[in-house]
Amino acid sequence: MLDMLELAYGRYNGGQTVPAGSYLNPRTLCILQSTVDVALPQDGTFCRVDPSGTQTFANIATSLNTLLGTSYTSGSFHACSGGDNISSPGMMTNDA
Repeated sequence: MLDMLELAYGRYNGGQTVPAGSYLNPRTLCILQSTVDVALPQDGTFCRVDPSGTQTFANIATSLNTLLGTSYTSGSFHACSGGDNISSPGMMTNDA
C-alpha cells in the first residue's frame, strides 16, 4: 500500500516543510490539512493526497478507495495530533 501511495502522491518525511494540501500518514491514518506551507509532524512518512488543505475526509477516502481498492470511510481517518508522533522517527529509509 505504501509503495502505491508514494508512486501516486509522493513521499514526504515528518519534519519536512511542505506546500499547502492534505497529507495522509498511512501508519496512523491521520490526515494533516493546511492552506499554507507547514512542517509535517514527526509521525513518519506522509503522502500528499490532495492539493487542497480543506478537502473532506470523505472525498479523500473515495480517492484512496479508487486507487487502492480499499473501503475507507471518513471515519477511518483522524486529524493528526501530537499523540501520533513517534519518539524515534528514524532516517526515513529502511529502518528494519
